[in-house]
Amino acid sequence: MQTSIDATLLTIIISTVLVLGLCIAIIYALFFYQRKKFRHQQELIEMREAFGQTLLQSKLAIQEQTLDHISKELHANFSHLVSLININLSEILPQSPEDQRESILETKSLAKQLMSELKALSANLNTDHIIHIGFVKALENELNRLAKSRRYEVVITKTGEEYRMSAEHEIILFRLCQEVLNNVVKYAKATKISTSLSFSPDLFILTIADDGSGFDVKEALYQSGEKQSTGLLNIRKRASIINSEFNIVSGEGKGTVVTINMPNPERTNIPVL
Repeated sequence: MQTSIDATLLTIIISTVLVLGLCIAIIYALFFYQRKKFRHQQELIEMREAFGQTLLQSKLAIQEQTLDHISKELHANFSHLVSLININLSEILPQSPEDQRESILETKSLAKQLMSELKALSANLNTDHIIHIGFVKALENELNRLAKSRRYEVVITKTGEEYRMSAEHEIILFRLCQEVLNNVVKYAKATKISTSLSFSPDLFILTIADDGSGFDVKEALYQSGEKQSTGLLNIRKRASIINSEFNIVSGEGKGTVVTINMPNPERTNIPVL
């Protein structure tokens, strides 16, 4: 009788141990599976991000090549045509009646302005020129061009000891600024543009503010995502390539403030012009 009870207890104990062992094995297998699945998902996310970064960098490289080509075409062909127009007007002027000379002189003046604008545009599109003069000088040229239009009051302030950054950083920064300023011209209805550049060893901060009509930032970001447009989302992606934070604060009737923070900027020993 005792032997039978002992055998039953032993069977229960062994069965319990086997069940517990099986449960532990199942739990461990589920845990291992979930961990492997999580790692796989992380790897997929990292691969997508890496692919996205590579694709964006390729797009930017193609864009720079296209802009360089347009810059050279403007300089070589359009500037040449404007020069010919100016020469022809100069030849026509002495033979023209008195009542037409004023119009011809005004046309010559407009042709000279057009030539000046073409040269400035060609320079701003040319990557090599931007790398040569540096980001700060290129941005100042862009802002001065807006000031010359007399549509805007332009204010530029700089703090800290100015330094040059890597060519890639300067080109992407300048293209970001061009896009921001282009949005100001197209949509903001502003009269004043204030730009601040703050240099410190560990952080570069760029701020562009306008007194325009402003807009709903959340709505603009939502529409950028819905329409898959190349607006604010694209600017943020570009900023991420140079490890920068892109922030925008705006509201209806309150103007817009754009801030780009670049921690530990990649500096070079290129002298500031």
